[in-house]
Amino acid sequence: MSTGKAIIPASKNLDNILKIKMPAVGIDIGGTKIMAAVVNSEGLIGDPIKIPTPHGPDKILSTVVALVEKFKEEHVLAGIGIATAGIVNIDTGTIIGATGNLPGWTGTPVKQFIESKTLLPVHVENDANAVAYAEAHLKKFQDKASVVILTIGTGIGGGILINGQLFRGQHYGAGHCGHIKLSLDNKRLCPCGLFDCFEAYGSGTGLLITAKEMLANISADQSSLSALANNSHSLTNEAIFEALANQDLIAIQIINTWHRHLAAGMSSIAHVLNPDCFVLSGGLAKFIDLDLLLELVRDITLPAIAENLKIYKSEFDNTAGLIGAAQLLLDKLAKAG
Repeated sequence: MSTGKAIIPASKNLDNILKIKMPAVGIDIGGTKIMAAVVNSEGLIGDPIKIPTPHGPDKILSTVVALVEKFKEEHVLAGIGIATAGIVNIDTGTIIGATGNLPGWTGTPVKQFIESKTLLPVHVENDANAVAYAEAHLKKFQDKASVVILTIGTGIGGGILINGQLFRGQHYGAGHCGHIKLSLDNKRLCPCGLFDCFEAYGSGTGLLITAKEMLANISADQSSLSALANNSHSLTNEAIFEALANQDLIAIQIINTWHRHLAAGMSSIAHVLNPDCFVLSGGLAKFIDLDLLLELVRDITLPAIAENLKIYKSEFDNTAGLIGAAQLLLDKLAKAG
């Protein structure tokens, strides 16, 4: 007698159970480095591998395949989760928009290529969305109406959680907070090709430009007070933060200006989304003074929006993107089962 229900073969059930229990590779593709690790439901398995991002889509894809093959030597994998800068069609795994931080990346069929080479299922996600997904799992943001995650590194990315769920927008482009405008003066060219984006001021790239501009305009007397003045042509963010740690007066001014730039962008986002909180991630998040930043944001934000606003730092130590990407893949496989 037929019950009208489809019979699922026992082998398929077993296959799905095994996939849920197996780990995935999480890979975070950034403008300057690629980071990869094996991830399960509890988090990282072993230390991440970090390598410089090669130039060009073909070399990036080949590097990703090589990393996966290396992990295959020691692990039986359920699949691959990839976090990447740019606008990602999550259904096809193709990059439909990218900035100059990853030249030539637009149009790259990441999912198709990696699956064909590794024979594993692949999920590709915008890097800030992957960070947001990881943060949502860690901090249990399901009860929050609105949370904004900002990744602050070479560029600035954004991920938006609405009632605990990722908000990607109609065409996958929501959360590109790094490209809101801070000025109409056409002063700084952003890697996206437009002028005066938040990213052109608040990112690591923007910080370096701010430092060089300020050093070019200091007096001879001020130059004698700063170790940065004699190295302006070979200046790095690392040197700025080292000088800050040594109480360099010019470095303090540079970092305070950087915080004002961050506050300007975050205030604009707060006025649109009225978030419960911001979570700051990325390579430069550890250098941010949360108390100073919150004070600066509140100074330029409507009181009704600012008074309950909170700002946190990610607890993932720059691994949230690869963890979130892997978790998205694992959750996708679990739902499919």
